[in-house]
Order: sequence, then C-alpha cells, then structure tokens
Amino acid sequence: MKTRGLDIIVKPHWAVLRSVVFFVLVLLSGDAAAQINVAGGQTATVLAQKLAGQGVTVLNAVLRCPSQANGLFTVVSSNLGLDSGIVLTTGRAESVLGSYGVNGPSDALASSQNGTPGDSMLNVLSGQYTKDACRLDFDVVPAGDTVSIDYVFSSEEYISAVCGSFNDVFAFFISGPGIIGLDNMAKVPGTTIPVAINSINNGIPGSSGSLLGCTSMGTGSPFTAYYNDNISGTTITHKGMTRVLKAMHVVNPCDTYHFRIVIADAGNDKYDSGVFLEAGSLKTGEYKVQALATAVFDGLSPICIKGCLPGYFRVKNAKAKATPQVVRFTTTGSAVSGVDYMPLTDSVVIPAYATYADVPVYGLLTATNGAKTLGITIYAPSICNSTSFAADSAVLTIYDTIHITTRPSDTIVCGNDSVQLQVLGDGIYNYSWVPLTDLSGGNTMTPLAFPMVSTVYTVTASLPGTPCPFRTATVDIITRSTAAVTLVADTQVCYSSSFQLAPVVAPVNSFYSYQWSGPGGFSSNIESPVISAGVPGGFYQLTVTNDTNGCKGRGDINVAIFTPPLPVVTSPAYYCLNSPAIALNAYGNELHWYLPDGSMVSGAPAPPVDVVTQFLYHVTNTVNSCESPQTALQVKVEKCCDGNIFIPSAFSPNADGLNDVFRVQEDFSYTLKTMSVFNRWGQVVYSGNVGAWDGNYDNGPADAGVYYYKITFGCILGGTMVKTGDITLVR
Repeated sequence: MKTRGLDIIVKPHWAVLRSVVFFVLVLLSGDAAAQINVAGGQTATVLAQKLAGQGVTVLNAVLRCPSQANGLFTVVSSNLGLDSGIVLTTGRAESVLGSYGVNGPSDALASSQNGTPGDSMLNVLSGQYTKDACRLDFDVVPAGDTVSIDYVFSSEEYISAVCGSFNDVFAFFISGPGIIGLDNMAKVPGTTIPVAINSINNGIPGSSGSLLGCTSMGTGSPFTAYYNDNISGTTITHKGMTRVLKAMHVVNPCDTYHFRIVIADAGNDKYDSGVFLEAGSLKTGEYKVQALATAVFDGLSPICIKGCLPGYFRVKNAKAKATPQVVRFTTTGSAVSGVDYMPLTDSVVIPAYATYADVPVYGLLTATNGAKTLGITIYAPSICNSTSFAADSAVLTIYDTIHITTRPSDTIVCGNDSVQLQVLGDGIYNYSWVPLTDLSGGNTMTPLAFPMVSTVYTVTASLPGTPCPFRTATVDIITRSTAAVTLVADTQVCYSSSFQLAPVVAPVNSFYSYQWSGPGGFSSNIESPVISAGVPGGFYQLTVTNDTNGCKGRGDINVAIFTPPLPVVTSPAYYCLNSPAIALNAYGNELHWYLPDGSMVSGAPAPPVDVVTQFLYHVTNTVNSCESPQTALQVKVEKCCDGNIFIPSAFSPNADGLNDVFRVQEDFSYTLKTMSVFNRWGQVVYSGNVGAWDGNYDNGPADAGVYYYKITFGCILGGTMVKTGDITLVR
C-alpha cells in the first residue's frame, strides 16, 4: 500500500511474502524464462550509439541518470511493440519487468525512489515539480533533412492517477541551426501537446483525478487512440503504455544538433515511468528503394526476363524537394553487367517536386545460364565529414525465360485420391494444362486432378503480346492400383429375414482385406458377411484395402428394415356354448392363422364350442411377402342366454312419442349389464346400464347417421353374452 504525497511506503506481510517469492523464482529460473531482458547501468556512449541508425553520426554523449535507472533491453515476446533498444526510467530499469528484473504481471510493484532532482524543462511541460529525472544528452550530425526516432512511453501512474496531478512526462528536446531554443519532438502526433500521462491514456479519470486534468492539456486531449492498456500484461509491470510513436524534426544536412532525452516523476517520486527507444531508429531522411517488375514470381520477388520483360528499381523520397535530388547507388548480386543486363549508371535523379525516380533493368539475351540476382544499394544524397551513408537496398531476379515451378513434385497416389496441382508464377501469365482428362480446369493456376491412371500433367505459361518465350513444367502423378467397390443399390429387407452383403471388387487379380462397419456396432472383416434378422437398419460401410500397396477403396449401402403393420382383431371374441362354429375374424392382407399349439392353418379357424373354455389364437399380416409379428386373439366360449333379445335397428328422437329412444327389450332369461354406443370414429356417445339412449351427446343432439353398440347381458343360466351391431339415428 502506498500513499500519495507521503514519503513513506507501508509494506504489509503479504507484500513481503511476494518479494520473497520473486527472489526465489529468480534464483530458480534466472533469465531463461524472461520475455524482455534488461541490462542496466550502461554508459552514455553505449546508450547513444545503440540509437544511431541510417544517416546519422552520434557524438559527445553525456548521461545524467542513476545507473540503476537506465539500461539496454531486448524483447523475446511482449506487447511492447519494439524489439530492442534503450530504456530510461524514473526508478530502476530492471524493475520495469517486475521485482528483481523478472518478467511479471502489471500488478507487480516496480517503484523506486532514486533521490535525484527533477528537470526544469519537464516542470514546465507537466505543470508539476519533478523528481528522479533521467537524462541522456548527445550531438547528432544528420546526412538528411529530417531526423526521427521511435519510442514507447509507459508508467505506473496509469489507471489510478489518470487526469490527476501526478502527470509524469517525457521529452525529446532538439536544438541547433534553424531551431529557436529547445524544441520538444515527443508530441502527440499532429499536435503541439507533449506526450504525458494526462495527454495519452484510456480517457477514464483515476480515483484522484478529473477529466479537466486531461482536457486542459490541449484540444483533443486525452488521446485514447495512442494508448495501450496493460492492466493484464505479463512482461511489463507498468499498467499502461503508449503505442509506438515517432518523434520527428526538420534539420539541415551535415549540421550538428544537440539532443536531450529526459524523463521524470511529476508531483512525487512514488510511482515510476519509463521510455523505451528503439535501437537504430534514430535516423535521417526517408530514401528507400524498391525492386519492381511487370511480373512477380511466387508473389514475392520481382523478376526481369532476358530479352522480353524488363524490371526496374524505384528510388523514393518521403517528400518532394524543390530541387532535384541526386541519389547514388552501387550494384550487387550474381548478375554480370553487360552480360546478363544492360549496364547501369551509378546514380539516379529524383526530379524537383517529385517523390521518386526509376532505374530500368533490361536483361540481355545470352546462353541459358540460370537465374541471377541484381541488387542496388542507394546512399543518402548528402555526404557529411567525407562519410556516405547507405540508405536502403533491394534485389530483383533476372531469368532466362518466364519462370514457373510446379507443385507437388512427382507424386505417388492411390487411384481414388485427388491431387491439388499448383503452378507458381506471375498472375499476368496465361496458363494451359494438359491433358484435361480428370482435371478440374485447364486454365487455372491451381487445378484439382482426379487421376485414375498414372498421368503426366504439363502446364505451359506464356505472356501474350510480348516476345517472351513460353515455359513448360510438368507434374508426374503415379497412381497405385486401388479397389473399385460396387454394392447393390440401397435395399429394403423384411425384419424377420437375414441378408448377405455381397460386394463386387475390381480388379480381381489383387489381394484385399475387408472391413465392414454398420449400425448397432456391427463389424466384420470377411468379404460377404450375413446380417442376422432383427438388426437395426442404416448404412453399412465397406473399406477394401489392397494388401500390396495399402490403397483403400470404399463403398456403402443403406439397408432399410421393413416391418408390416399388425392385423386388426377384436379380442376377446365371445362364442356361445354349443352354438354353430363361426370362423375367427381379422382385418389385414394375406392373413396367416396359428392355432394355440403354434401350428399354422390354412384360413381362419373356427373354435370348438362344446365346452366352456378359453383359447388363444394368433394371426399375422403379410405385405410384400414379409409376414408381420403375430397378434393374439383370445376366444371365450360361454353359456349364453335363453329367450329372444330384440335390439332395434333405428330410432328417431324427435319427441313425437314414437321410437324416441334406442332401448333394448328385455326378456325373462337375461338382464342387461352394460350398454355402450360409439360413433364412426370410435368415440363413446353413450354408456350406461339402463339400456336406453335418447340420441343426445355432449349436451346436445347427436348427428343423424349410423352408430355402433356393444351390449353385455347377464344370463339367468349363468355366464354373460355380448351383442354388437349398428343402430341408425334418424332425424
């Protein structure tokens, strides 16, 4: 826990424990796991020379900074955005990585108080009294008319102190010819606002700040677009940092300028800040060279084709000049001037108010001698102290003819495999493949081949409208013998039948291994397995492997299992004792009847009725020669009633007093037990034990039509009798 404005640090027991843990980790792992390495305590000369890049000479370096506050850094993996360089801090350079210099999370405290004074110029920029300044001064002689350097500013003040009074600040001052006083190059891009905690942040005031503390820095502040949140960072302890920024200034070539890089704590020295400056990024001028050509091989390297397709180098400056710029260059590479290409001069002139000039390269027709490289290195136009600075370089490749290559190399495949062919060359060429058989396209750079037999595919590249000779390349695809598997068409099988999977495999003069798989975990390694009755339907897949070369052929068949619907029966069926035998009844197709002993009979059986008993018969339905599962039909032989039973065949419930109710006329020999009436859909419209229906249903008159009844009688002699039939309701 740290208190703003008090020169004390209260370190609770858990913080002590954390420091011990960090120390133990260092002893155990050293720097092997570090993602950023820092070597502290460097000299002024080492730091300044580390920054020197293209077109600058660094002199007279002076360091006013505690040794623990500066260092060199190298990045293995980090969100910093720079790969190496120098770091200046207001505490300990190694603590930027966590306690004791170990890479750690952003909540690992890295603060140190060096007890050194601040910087008067930074007091003005931050609006606060500064402490613990770290300052590097040196002179620079630029060979160009601008100087620039890349950097990242980071701080522990971020998050909690944003838009508050603790506005840690960094500056990159330059002075010299054409510059009045000290000019700060470290500004928010496109503004005159200095880079600081309150000018670049996440836009959310900290607990001790208000938005006014940021907006007062200038129009547009705070600039959130240049801020990187590091609250969950794992390699740098500071909770926030800027994106990679570039400091730039106009200078006079070959004059001497003084640079001052300085950073300090503002308000107090409790929470540290740092600035990372990229190695070699202090450079002058923006002269670049780029190899260009009409054709680009493999999308990367510009090419020149002898006698037909020139290439060229484009020499560029970042901004146009009012006077012509003479840019000298030298050549490198394996190509020979006057043999492989027409000789070049040693310089090129960028015209006034232009930003580039081209150096054409014309290849010379020679005996075929393979690809050659030609590179040029350009030099900054100004020569300072007899020193010429290399600014940039580029390389193009000179070919004897159109250059293409093919992929894959000669390949052996199985006969049912596809092969992705590819020609590597420029997109401006015309391409033609042969043969077209088993090829997805003849004029594409990436056709797909389906070779059933060994085939040599040839591609020809040409450039219409030019004298460039065409070029051919080949791909030899060798196919191994692969089984062609043929199975019968998808089929339907009766549920009670077994069936055999019988593939036809060609060619027949090979040795094969078979592997079947299917639903329900089915698996078999024989050629033609028999599938037992009762298995589930679905896809059965066969993989046939050529035992000689390992190529696999495949086939599948969808086997649908058919189960016919069951026959419709009325069970139990009642018979009267000693009544005439009547054959059993069921509804279906091609019925098959089975006696109680399980034997099948021809036609529907008539149960014996000479004794009161019960029988159980079975019946099946047959569709497409497939017999359904058996349906049971119970038969009951009972004593029936004597006397006559009269059941009307129609009634008319119209309240005329005549036949208004469906009523059963009772006889002395029986009693009515239950009566149910059903409509044509099987719904019960009446149920009772009085044997009289008034023609109403569901609290209203039932529709006219035919209804069905089931009436159960109790017989005086014992037993029951059931009567079924139909009754017509007339309205």
